[in-house]
Amino acid sequence: MRLFSVLLLAAVAVLAIGCEGDEGPAGPEGNANVVTGTISPTNEQWLWNSIYWFGTSPSSGTGYWTRYVDVYVEEITPEIISTGVVLVFFEAYPGTGNWTPLPFQFVEGGGNYIFNIVYEVNEGLIRLHFFFMANSSGATLPDLATYPIATYTFKYTVIEGNALQAMTAGGVDLADHDRIMEYLATQ
Repeated sequence: MRLFSVLLLAAVAVLAIGCEGDEGPAGPEGNANVVTGTISPTNEQWLWNSIYWFGTSPSSGTGYWTRYVDVYVEEITPEIISTGVVLVFFEAYPGTGNWTPLPFQFVEGGGNYIFNIVYEVNEGLIRLHFFFMANSSGATLPDLATYPIATYTFKYTVIEGNALQAMTAGGVDLADHDRIMEYLATQ
């Protein structure tokens, strides 16, 4: 949960290898700056290698080697980064239509390691990261560089500060993609 809060506040989001988002429905008065998009990267589109860093104290951090996908979203401006939010969801089990918010962690069946999918947001860019973390002492992790990653569908939503404030005031659960879209459609 701590990781979710850090990432949500950091406003990180999804991939778009050549995929542009569509203009979403208008939000509260004075705010039409809601953009959504989807991407479904294949195993081959997850590039090797990047590092996902997590600050563990004011002067140190821990990094994990990752495979990543960059999603270019020109609507992610410095203003969005400072006052808005970028949210990313994915279908944890492809084809179900059930959307799970990122960051995502799932313990492997034997309990030895954890699957992780997280995102980072920078101006004009969402970087998705896929990596493993050991879950037990002496665990052997799969070879990430050659691990076959399923073709997941990711949805991202870029929300301007005014819309974010209105949703927060309206009690909208930002971890529920369908509820966010339902709220924005009524505004």
